[in-house]
Amino acid sequence: MPFKPSRPVFAAIAIVAVAAGLAAVYVTERGAVESGGGRCAVAAAKAATLKPLATGDLAALLPADVPADLSDLVLRTADGGERRLADFAGQTLVLNMWATWCVPCRTEMPHLQALQEKRGGPDFSVVALNVDVGGPDKPTRFLNDIGATSLVDLRDPEMRTFNDLKTRGLVLGLPTTFVVDRSGCALASLAGPAKWDSPAALALIDAAAKPDETQSGKP
Repeated sequence: MPFKPSRPVFAAIAIVAVAAGLAAVYVTERGAVESGGGRCAVAAAKAATLKPLATGDLAALLPADVPADLSDLVLRTADGGERRLADFAGQTLVLNMWATWCVPCRTEMPHLQALQEKRGGPDFSVVALNVDVGGPDKPTRFLNDIGATSLVDLRDPEMRTFNDLKTRGLVLGLPTTFVVDRSGCALASLAGPAKWDSPAALALIDAAAKPDETQSGKP
């Protein structure tokens, strides 16, 4: 039985019109979570450390009790090539799902670009996953027009990834953003826009990207 949405923040979400005929999906109070846990169960401890940081501009962020495994996602590059989220192993990610027709997405994008400029590097990237149906020109033009050219630009032109995550109960509408650890486990999710370059957001990203003892080689 699905959980009910936990906050009224979803009123600000642009619901995907082309998916309106599909079955309803709910975001749980536990954030990006799937039953069973699997290999991402070990990431629950890191997710728990993010709960006190879900404040200010990120008050709607939902850290996961049992993080979902996103490493198996198959994405597309702007030129039609294939890339998997597992290719980013070793990097902490902010994975943002957006579309050019989504007004909150367009408002949020400059903040994601600013986050990439402030924190982007070998250990961290902002991945902008566009779900516009059709050719690549429109999202490319939009990103260029607003100067968001530092983001990892990936696409979901047939909405396969969006619908997969929707079926798994991990996404309701757009924008949706996941904080993903170095192994591809979703530590937290946020439905709706946020100022991802705010002090609250930077503190949370720094905490998420900090290696734990097993990653840093400590006993």
